[in-house]
Amino acid sequence: MDQPRRIRSFLLLAFGFTWSVAGIGALAGIRATSGLSYMLLAALCMIGPALAALVQHRFLDRRSWAELGLHPRDIDLRSLALTVLLAMCIVPMTLLVLAVFGDAFGGRFGHVAVTGERFVTVVQEQLAAAGRSDGGGAVAGVLGSLPGGVILLAVLLSALFAAFTVNLPFMLGEELGWRGYLFQATAHWTAGRRVLFTGAVWGLWHAPLIMMGHNYAGYPILGTGAMVMFCMVLAVLFDWSRFRVRSVWGPCILHGMINGSAGAMAFFTWDGHALFGSIAGVGGCVAIALLAVMVLLLDANYRRSFFGGTTSVAPAV
Repeated sequence: MDQPRRIRSFLLLAFGFTWSVAGIGALAGIRATSGLSYMLLAALCMIGPALAALVQHRFLDRRSWAELGLHPRDIDLRSLALTVLLAMCIVPMTLLVLAVFGDAFGGRFGHVAVTGERFVTVVQEQLAAAGRSDGGGAVAGVLGSLPGGVILLAVLLSALFAAFTVNLPFMLGEELGWRGYLFQATAHWTAGRRVLFTGAVWGLWHAPLIMMGHNYAGYPILGTGAMVMFCMVLAVLFDWSRFRVRSVWGPCILHGMINGSAGAMAFFTWDGHALFGSIAGVGGCVAIALLAVMVLLLDANYRRSFFGGTTSVAPAV
């Protein structure tokens, strides 16, 4: 099977599985606000790209497992550590962007306060919404006295732990497709071309969940466009990690960190518009774009691959 047909076949499998599962869930009345049922639906949707990669790569292409970048011996540990450091910067950079924009554009970017008091206020509001008004006064008092930066660091470290443990299998469900199969299938492209293509595909793949209210509640069409934009910008960091770590596990950790730390935004921001004042909105896109520019400026090898060279897949084991 030639390369364009391989890519089309993989995408049909990945989209077909995920969109079918999401469609069945939507017909059953599941929405992003449905709690556990939505979480289970989203988790099932996430394995679509991995299943597509396995079927396409092994049973249709009949190629080696090594090309998917799964073997631990391929991992460049220094680059994996840099991936973790980059992931730790995303939420703080987004908070900084939202704070700089402040009340611009009619206040759509919301407000930011990285303080212990703000953290405690949000936690107490969440407990009250859950019907637990006791709030833990003593604990709230201790947390409220801590610097906001310390609390933010603790949240990011917990996200780091989750990225290497409970989040990892779910992230592999997506990344084995996008940065496993699709990466090696487009290895002869420039990294820039691959980022644009993979980012657009990755964003569009989310469309059924966005329609169900994920990330951009109340904006199913604009939200889908925003998700495509978000994924195209974010794909630079993911492609760089796959290039440098030489394994799909680098993007898995990066993905797990982002998913695990995105909730930290709710502790320190409020009144932001869904399309602007969130990590998946315009504010987050600006922050991630700044980090992407930094990566391109500091990594000459990846910069050459991005603008004119090609990317080698992980060596066969």
